[in-house]
Amino acid sequence: MSAVVVFIIFAICLVIAIPISISLGIVAVLPGAFDASFTASAGYVIRSMVGGIDSFPLLAVPMFVLAGILMAHGKISEKLFDVFVYFLGNKRAGIPCAVIITCLFSGSAPATVAAVGSMTIPLLIELGYEKDFSTAIVAVAGGLGVIIPPSIPFIMYAMATGESVSDLFLAGIVPGMMISALLIFYAYYYCRRHGEDREKIQAKMDQLKAKGFFNILKESIWALLSPVIVLGCIYSGVASPTEAAVISVFYSLFVSLFIYKSIKVKQI
Repeated sequence: MSAVVVFIIFAICLVIAIPISISLGIVAVLPGAFDASFTASAGYVIRSMVGGIDSFPLLAVPMFVLAGILMAHGKISEKLFDVFVYFLGNKRAGIPCAVIITCLFSGSAPATVAAVGSMTIPLLIELGYEKDFSTAIVAVAGGLGVIIPPSIPFIMYAMATGESVSDLFLAGIVPGMMISALLIFYAYYYCRRHGEDREKIQAKMDQLKAKGFFNILKESIWALLSPVIVLGCIYSGVASPTEAAVISVFYSLFVSLFIYKSIKVKQI
């Protein structure tokens, strides 16, 4: 089978809306299927594909995604948000800044946007912030999960290049902090220029402060410990990134089931 025919088949697959990954798989297998002398036979390609995903470090990807989902449904992200609002809420742009910092500690980017967004966007709109600003803050800050450890793209990059996952995680901290600082600066600038509804914000803060600092800290301490435990295990050498991802899953599950009781056993 000539290269031109393979290219045409690939183009046809794309035109009829077959996903790119599947299209590449089809054109990779076809030459070997029609020509037994072709080096990359169908069996060779399939064995290579199976061998490619049979990887211990790659297992960290679904584990970190699952941990992010558990944090979302277990209201761990909500507890993080409460403690940051308690300290920042009375300051200018305090609530948007609390959203950004919560995203910083919430792990997987899609899960972060889903968890923090569903909780904070309605709250920001209720407090008088514009819908466009509220949505943009969560969408952009949620992307910090790509840079701040544990980062799934870092794991994929390390798999492709042979780099150390731990070194990449360590390298992502400073850029992630710089981006979050720029987002906080913009939130402050936006709120200073467009103003805030201080009465609504103060009412929310009064409601939160009525719980008392120690009660909020007691509720949030388990959520605050989550990133500390995961990253501490990696950087101290106690666990590899994959093992830390599994620890993160079981920790999030334990906290959600037995501490916050926000997930029922039948919901798992």
